[in-house]
Order: sequence, then C-alpha cells, then structure tokens
Amino acid sequence: MNETQQSVERIDPLTGSGNLLAFLESFTSRLASVERSGFSLLMVDLNNFMEFNRERGHQQGDAILHWVSIAMKDTQQPVYRIGGDEIVAVLDKGSPDERETIARDLFERLNRESKQFSWPNPASVMLIHFKNEKLEVADLWIAISDALFDVKIYEKRGFIVNTYVSMPAANNYQVRVLNMLTERLLSFATRLDATHQIAYLDPVTQLPNSIVAEREMKRAIDESRRDLQVFSILFIDGDNLRLYNDISYSAGDEMLRNLAAVLSRSLRPGDFIARWRVGDEFLVLLPHTAERDALMVAERLRQAVQVESMGWQIPVTISIGVSTYPMDGDTTEELLLAVEKALKHSKENGKNQVTVVSQKQ
Repeated sequence: MNETQQSVERIDPLTGSGNLLAFLESFTSRLASVERSGFSLLMVDLNNFMEFNRERGHQQGDAILHWVSIAMKDTQQPVYRIGGDEIVAVLDKGSPDERETIARDLFERLNRESKQFSWPNPASVMLIHFKNEKLEVADLWIAISDALFDVKIYEKRGFIVNTYVSMPAANNYQVRVLNMLTERLLSFATRLDATHQIAYLDPVTQLPNSIVAEREMKRAIDESRRDLQVFSILFIDGDNLRLYNDISYSAGDEMLRNLAAVLSRSLRPGDFIARWRVGDEFLVLLPHTAERDALMVAERLRQAVQVESMGWQIPVTISIGVSTYPMDGDTTEELLLAVEKALKHSKENGKNQVTVVSQKQ
C-alpha cells in the first residue's frame, strides 16, 4: 500500500520525503534505543533561495526543491524535508570517510546539474558526524544550527564537514528548552493521529475515505503533469451486496471489511485504495500504470473477490470501471466521470466484469 495512505501527515507533499514530524519521531525512537551506533546527517541548504523565488517565481523554486530531493533519495537513505529549503538524509552505513564521499558526490552533482536552472553555486552541503554516544534530540538541533551558522553567517557556502560532541545537559538551558519543544510537538502528533483517524479513515473498513482519495488524485495529477507520466483509476462496485444488509447491517459491515481486505491484498506495493463515500464502492489509484496494465490489475481483483468469497456466507462479485490519465481526462472531475461511465457499462452488461473507457466508446 502507498506510504502516504498510512502516514499522510508525515509526508512532505512537495518532495514526497518525510517531513519534520517524521524526522523527529524517527530520531526520538532511534536515540532512545539501547543499541546505539554512530551516524551522519547529510544536509542540503539552498543558497539565497528566497532571492531565487523572488526572481524566478515559486513554481521554479518548487522544481528546485523537487530536484534536490531526488538527488538526496538517490543515496538510498531516509530523507526528510525539515525546513523551507533544508533537506536531510541519514547516513548510518559505512565509515565516516565513505559517508564523506557520498556527501562530496552529492555536492558535485548539485553544482553540475544546476546548469539546467541557470543557477551557479546552488546549494551548500553539510555532513555532520555523530559519534557512538548518548544523544538527545536537542543535540541534533544544536548540531544542525551550528552547521547552518557556518554556512549562512560565516558565508562558508559550499561543502563543510563537522563532528558533533554532545554537551552535558544537566545545566544546559538550551538543551532543556529544545527537548521540551520536541516533546510538545510529538505530543501534538499523537493528538493529530487521533484526529486523522476520525477525519480521514472510513470507520467500517479502516481504509482511507473519499476525502483522502480526492486528495491523492489531485496529487497524482500534479505529479503526472510534471513528470509526463500516466496513471489509472479503478472504480469498484459490489454486485448485489445488499443481500448482506437483508440479513443485518452488522453482516453488511463484516462483508465490507472482508471485501476491503481481499482488494488490499491483491494490490501492488504503491497502489492506493479507499472506500468511496459510504456505500459499497471503492476507488483504486494505480501510479505509473497505463490502461493495458490497469486492466490486468482490475481483472486480478475481480477474480480474487469471486474466488475468495466462495467461502463467505453469501458469495459476491464486483464490477469495475477503468480510466487512465491523461487519455480519459486531465482533471479529477473528468477522470471520475469517465470511470463512473465505464463502471455503469460493466453493471448494465451483466456485472462481474471490467470495462475500460475505450471499450465503451
């Protein structure tokens, strides 16, 4: 399943990286672990980024941030956007010298590829080594602040390497304040999770609801326009599922949970599924999937439900419509209209079948 489906509030929507909350949670857990080991933070700070946004516009600035995040992700390490133009990756494999090689390669790559933006000296790259010692989250912020101070105040824009040595926290006011602020933010995250559960999850199936589905569709459209990619949507409706409600509404809810489980198990990593509205409809988003492959996924779902439901109180089937961006529409409204018409064709022509938009035209 898509990572954003499980942790939508911890993903930066522009870069697809973890956000500040994800960074804090990850390191709070890491630093609390009994098994500690040395690691390094690889951080990129864009030089004069506010001026760049003023001169070139925020759309170009967003493209820069997206480009930097891709370069960071190519390190194959966890990446987080922790500020407006500050992106960090966590390096915990190899020796400090090997990590420095990774950092220098990134620095050279950013300077080399920045020609596409006509932007010389685009970014400062900082590598901060943390030794195998007991640390607090406040230590991370102090180390990051020191590195940024070197870059921004002393104008050492370029490549720097620091090794952080923690300070005794007993009488250090700065450390205590930073730790207190971190604790409050993480406490807020717990309340945010509870709110998210109520606002964005369907209470019966525990799948994302239609609010999240529409947001995912808009995100997919934005990414596909930018990257010139395709994606497909499946609109799924149960056939005669009201027979379960004739038994009891409890039986109907249990059937919907079982149906959601079958559909979820049959999807690929990265696919997204949500319950649509409050009936027996589901919406599936298939990233980077053309019509032909979407048809294969839809047929797999249809067969899985037909086979697995044979052991249920009443066997069920599903009908599916398929639409593909941008051939069948380039807005959420157009894609939904097309896929609903395809689903209607499946229902009116015998049910338990898949229809792509091109088949009904």
